[in-house]
Amino acid sequence: MSDAGVDDSTVAPLCGRLRENWWRLALIAATLVMAAFAWYEPLVAVFTVIPVLTWCWGLARSDRTGTVVGAILLALAAWILLPRDLGLSGQWVPSVFDVCLFLPILTAVICLVGIRGERSRGLPAIGFCAFAVAGLALGGYTAVWYSEGDTGNEGVWPGPSGLRVVEGEREGGSGGFSRQLDATGDRAPERMRDYLSSRGFSSQGDDSPSICRVNGVVLTYKVCAVVEDISPTMVRVSWWI
Repeated sequence: MSDAGVDDSTVAPLCGRLRENWWRLALIAATLVMAAFAWYEPLVAVFTVIPVLTWCWGLARSDRTGTVVGAILLALAAWILLPRDLGLSGQWVPSVFDVCLFLPILTAVICLVGIRGERSRGLPAIGFCAFAVAGLALGGYTAVWYSEGDTGNEGVWPGPSGLRVVEGEREGGSGGFSRQLDATGDRAPERMRDYLSSRGFSSQGDDSPSICRVNGVVLTYKVCAVVEDISPTMVRVSWWI
């Protein structure tokens, strides 16, 4: 057999599989790219990827149903991940608690509707029940973690581009921790305030120097920050939950 014959016998089936499964690869690739940029919240990234991977490689049978349900799951993933990729958040972006508690239930319903009539529902039902239980467990763990005040980036870090940003030491104890950063550069105080305002932080309407925002759609929590002008070219920001 010639080399060309060997190549044809190897490549042709591979090309056929790629043509048949292009939609699976496209949906998975798009989700993984979004998750990679949101990896600073690994729990959210992993939980958002699992439904798309499970549907595309484990549950979907027909191209038509697979593409429609996969597109719905991709849109759901984009709602969760894209704002994080862009540094945005607020009451229209699902919080980590929303993701852990509601995403497994919502995706289970979507997938079970999609596979009805395509295959036995016993195994998928068991799998998604396990996914929901894992979400509840991790949601509870995350709630304890947040109650201890272990503050994440929360839209403050790494600060606006063009400024030199250095993170300070964390302050606090068992009641909670705050994080701090110093930013230097041209018009640093003004640019930092504009940066935080664009990410949903606003004044509380009283004499408090804090600016706050609420994260999450259903299960919400508040993040607050204080911006302190050190000089016209230096600003210090402290934030906590």
